Amino acid sequence: PDRSGLDVLRRMRADGDHTLVIVLSARGEEDDRVVGLEVGADDYLVKPFSPRELTLRVTGLLRR
Repeated sequence: PDRSGLDVLRRMRADGDHTLVIVLSARGEEDDRVVGLEVGADDYLVKPFSPRELTLRVTGLLRR
């Protein structure tokens, strides 16, 4: 890809797109998670993760 997922997310938010976004990433350092949330992610989940946890996080976001 010619852009990172965070670059795409920045562009989405700059364009006023409010689509719910959960970042699924192998990058799990605190700085990585903080940057993801700062640029507009609604949640950030580090790989590997359990499908059950992802399902519960999606359900939680959809309750908003």
